[in-house]
Amino acid sequence: MLIRHGIILFCTLFFYPFLSAQNHYTPKQIDSLITSNEKTNNFNLEQNISLLNNLFKESEKIHYEKGMYRSLLQINNWYMLKAQYKSAIPYFEKIENLPLKNPDNIKYKVSALQNKAFAFTNLGLYDDAQVAINKSMLLALKVNDNDKKFRFLGKAFDRKAALYIQLKMPEDSVILYLKKSAVQYKQLKNNTDRTTLLNAAYINMSISFFEAKKLDSALFYSRKVARHKQIDDKTKSGVFQTLAQIHREKNNWDSAFYYYKQAEAISAKFGDALDLKSIYQTLTEMYDKSGDKENALIYAKKYSHLSDSLNVINQQGAALANKDIKEDLQEENESQQKRLYWIIGGIIVILIFISLLSLYIFRNYTKEKKSRQEKKNIIEEKTKELEKLQSKVNDSFDEIVSLAKNNDPAFLGRFKEVYPDFCNKLQMTYPDLLNSELAFCAYLKLNFSTKEIATYTFTAIKSVQNRKNRIRKRLNIPSEEDIYIWIDKL
Repeated sequence: MLIRHGIILFCTLFFYPFLSAQNHYTPKQIDSLITSNEKTNNFNLEQNISLLNNLFKESEKIHYEKGMYRSLLQINNWYMLKAQYKSAIPYFEKIENLPLKNPDNIKYKVSALQNKAFAFTNLGLYDDAQVAINKSMLLALKVNDNDKKFRFLGKAFDRKAALYIQLKMPEDSVILYLKKSAVQYKQLKNNTDRTTLLNAAYINMSISFFEAKKLDSALFYSRKVARHKQIDDKTKSGVFQTLAQIHREKNNWDSAFYYYKQAEAISAKFGDALDLKSIYQTLTEMYDKSGDKENALIYAKKYSHLSDSLNVINQQGAALANKDIKEDLQEENESQQKRLYWIIGGIIVILIFISLLSLYIFRNYTKEKKSRQEKKNIIEEKTKELEKLQSKVNDSFDEIVSLAKNNDPAFLGRFKEVYPDFCNKLQMTYPDLLNSELAFCAYLKLNFSTKEIATYTFTAIKSVQNRKNRIRKRLNIPSEEDIYIWIDKL
């Protein structure tokens, strides 16, 4: 067995330089293969990454810049799809470091930065996410195609809104960035893209207003989407369900039932079982709460029947998947065996000529393997250091929040220790700032709402609002600027 593997290795290492020198892909072939990978139904991560790494190397050999960008970006897309954000980060860095000879390829750098921001947000590295978003906005301004530029800028504002949600910033700040994204999308000339992206922005705004308990505004933006004739049924079903939730919250039960029924009809038409299951469950609860036991029983039976059907389908799908895996393995084994016969035949002919060369190659292979292992160990050490540092930062933040909530006298002193740059900048800019004013700024820095500050400091909400206004005047903060954003930028 060891001899056979050795033969395969020697043959592969000996023939590869000659084969690769004569079989370079053309740019057209590389583009075609990447496009096929974007549309593939094969979700095997390892196979897809291997293919795209090879396409990157082929693009590099012929100095095909677009191919290098597209292959790396598609690798990122696969890792993001599988939620393997840490694995995607090195490839984002690789795209950022690629030379840019063709200005048209700047769009790939922008896409990579925005996806990198999404990855950092999901990893909890919020400062890094903010930096990536800001970089993407600066590069987006250099994109020549106006439609692409507005789409990138709109997406950047969407990313900021998502980041602010993770940071638990006030809903007003989230909505501000969603509105900014809508402004960018409105400038798109392509009617289909403009409608699709605006509808997505309006839906997000409706959800944010709903979370902020501003039901009339949530209703306004949901209706804006519902009125469009060009939206697809899947989007329409989601909007109807959002409208139903809003009306349910407003105790407009008739309207809530109406929109849930509309969503049910669309989902039933397209056989969207998961959507139907959710709708049946909600309607069961609503009918039961409204006292309509007959309809509650009908939808409870529908829900139960659909749940049983989905369980059966999942079991059948698992059985089919196992069968497909076995067939794929069998085909792969047969293919490997055929390749092995060809390799052994070639080895018999040239073995006498490669004995010395094989030793040289083997030594280099061992050396390279050792080097790769050393690099891997360094990366693992750096990753552990980063995780340890992040844990310390989180612990300090939790401690400060706890001190603030308990109105502990030690709060301001500990805050200064954890945020020295912020405090020094504030006191240098405003040297006559009182400690009580600095403490109030600290509460704003920690994103506490007016109600929370009032609760923790045992003061009236009106008093906190007045203090906000005094601080705004004291620090010369423009009236149109969000005070939380101003403090955060400082």
